[in-house]
Amino acid sequence: MKRREFIVTGAAGIIGTGVAGCSTVKVRQSSAPMSFDLKVPRPAGTMPMGEIGKTGIRVSKFGFGSHMRNDIIKYVKEREWMVREAYDLGVNFFDVYDREQGCYQYEPMGQYLKDVMGNVVISISLYPDDGRSVEEELERDLRLFGRDHIDLVRIHAWTKDMSHPFQQDHRWEWWDTLFRFKEKGSIRAVGVPIHRVSEAELVLKEYPLDFVIFPFNYYHNWSWYAMEKMAGNYGNYDGFIQQLRDRGIGVITMKPLAGDSLVTPFKELGKTFDPTGEVNVAKASLRYVINSGMSIDTTLTGMYYPYQLYENIDAFFNPVMSDVERRVLKKIRDRAKIVAKNFLPEHYRFLEEWVPEAPWDDTDLFG
Repeated sequence: MKRREFIVTGAAGIIGTGVAGCSTVKVRQSSAPMSFDLKVPRPAGTMPMGEIGKTGIRVSKFGFGSHMRNDIIKYVKEREWMVREAYDLGVNFFDVYDREQGCYQYEPMGQYLKDVMGNVVISISLYPDDGRSVEEELERDLRLFGRDHIDLVRIHAWTKDMSHPFQQDHRWEWWDTLFRFKEKGSIRAVGVPIHRVSEAELVLKEYPLDFVIFPFNYYHNWSWYAMEKMAGNYGNYDGFIQQLRDRGIGVITMKPLAGDSLVTPFKELGKTFDPTGEVNVAKASLRYVINSGMSIDTTLTGMYYPYQLYENIDAFFNPVMSDVERRVLKKIRDRAKIVAKNFLPEHYRFLEEWVPEAPWDDTDLFG
């Protein structure tokens, strides 16, 4: 067999990969297997720190994302241990969703961090639930975290068009309320998460945002392609981020491992390109972000199991990226573009808009 062959079959998607000896490895759509027993060494090192834009808020370069899966909600003690262990290892940035997968997280996270609440940075995506107003919601959130302020607050309001389905739950007029709370000191920084380039345009024009959150990893990455489109500056490697920097706006990235739906399939692909098992794809993915040259203030990812916490933090303690890791990531993304969209559920299809249309030029990895 002279080349690797990829075949997509079925609605869910299966990648058939020819490897040495013409054997075939099937890579299927799947989530990370449940494992609280897998042991990896506790990392040793120093967590790098940085400032979010010009806010004066110093955070660990790696943040604890709060995304939950329905099947792990019941593991309360394990979750508490992970949160406390992350703090002990230098993570001071905790991004918390309240309602997700039937789980309310503000109250338990407030309890987990109660003893160190004065030393951590709390970030939330504000959404008034159960008929509360924005003001009532923020007052509730402050109470549950036991604080007089929330450090970072964001909303998903990015258009004034109230006929748009998304804006029925995320209202443009909430921006004014958030900035009033910021003036009072109840919020330290106001920002927006964007899932598409267009979502940043209007709000950045009309409000003095403190930070923007967007996907960035070795696959969903318009650092040398779509960013230039938005900036109107073709050939400028980091045009969009430079715009944010010029305005003192913080740069926070999410989905450094390519998102829940792709983490495991991409790891399986990595095994086909690294039969020795030398490369840990999760660590390589984070090292890519760290070494991207994109001047990222901090990056967030969700974690479900202790081994994930240790692997991820170790990447920041030992950030040097090897040539072997670079080659494996290159091969994964070269092949994955054929099939990745088949692994993404509908609500994550937006990620495909962050994949360059042009062929990868690999200057980000080898340039």
